[in-house]
Amino acid sequence: MAAVFGAFVLGFSSILTGLNFIVTMHRMRAPGMTFFKMPLFPWALYATAWIQVLATPIVGITLLMIIAERWLRIGFFDPSLGGDPILYQHLFWIYSHPAVYIMILPAMGVITEIIPTFSQRRIFGYKAIAISSLAIALVGYFVWAHHMYTSGMSTTARWIFSLLTFLVAVPSAIKVFNWVSTMYKGSIQMAPPFLFAVGFIFLFMIGGMTGLSLGALATNIHVHDTAYVVAHFHYIVFGGVGFAFFAAVYYWYPKMFGRMYNFKMANWSFVFLFAGFNLLYFPQFVIGIMGMPRRYFDYLPQFTFGHQLSFFGALLLVIGIVIMLITLASKKGAKAPDNPWGGRTFEWQIPSPPPVENFEVMPELKENEGPYDYK
Repeated sequence: MAAVFGAFVLGFSSILTGLNFIVTMHRMRAPGMTFFKMPLFPWALYATAWIQVLATPIVGITLLMIIAERWLRIGFFDPSLGGDPILYQHLFWIYSHPAVYIMILPAMGVITEIIPTFSQRRIFGYKAIAISSLAIALVGYFVWAHHMYTSGMSTTARWIFSLLTFLVAVPSAIKVFNWVSTMYKGSIQMAPPFLFAVGFIFLFMIGGMTGLSLGALATNIHVHDTAYVVAHFHYIVFGGVGFAFFAAVYYWYPKMFGRMYNFKMANWSFVFLFAGFNLLYFPQFVIGIMGMPRRYFDYLPQFTFGHQLSFFGALLLVIGIVIMLITLASKKGAKAPDNPWGGRTFEWQIPSPPPVENFEVMPELKENEGPYDYK
């Protein structure tokens, strides 16, 4: 009961954080910065914030229902009290599927900052990327039941949720198309943040394509609750969110700490992380299709080789993380210039590390300027 109440209280932090971001972006933009001159990372946070504000109350209400059921013996979910456990599953996924977008949208925003900087090109399709973030947030509310095709819902409901699952992939595909188009004919700088960003795109595409196969009714029912789902989830959340986080750390590290890091070590961390990740999770697709259920600690002999590959992939992954931590913990790097990557957004126009108030003079965006005006 204490854990349920604690989760309920923590939900308020998510809601208030979302409100904070929304109000900040509406009321505190720099002079001259209209919504469509705002960098695309804040756009991604804006879409995320709306999910936090609108979806988190659902899980809060669900937690209150659990408390009422246990204290007041009101039958919401417990069949012995006249409740329906499937209702709990619906309420859980109505929140928890948008929660995946709470994680992935900021990651997409990071990639949208890194790609134009290291390509030295204006972002391709600025408005399409901005609006696609809002589209992901909007459609993401209506696809929760693709987690529940085997729970006994009607055939009509299943094909509707299947269609909506395919639709939510469209704005993500728009982003991938625009990232690749931005790199086309760009002056590519193969620095560690860019490597992790490109790694993100590759892994996210695998996660997205396998997500479409899970959206299809026949395929989903075959691989439901198998290792295939484990692999898909991790390609999105670790291959996506994780690699974007690593890219962000390497990208903003010089600005945060005023020091550069060892590029060779950082590149090796990418090699081990990328190779280890794929060796760990890609075999899970194969053994999942073969019938390996998830959440089992033991398995039949035909799944042995896949699990062994995953084990060696996990070792490479750990080595990559250790190399990255050593690289970032080292304080022997050269002093970072104010703008080591040639970025155009405001944070690269101040000293490294930033002064206490960030900007000594309020920055202003001129009428004919944008956040990605590369020559």
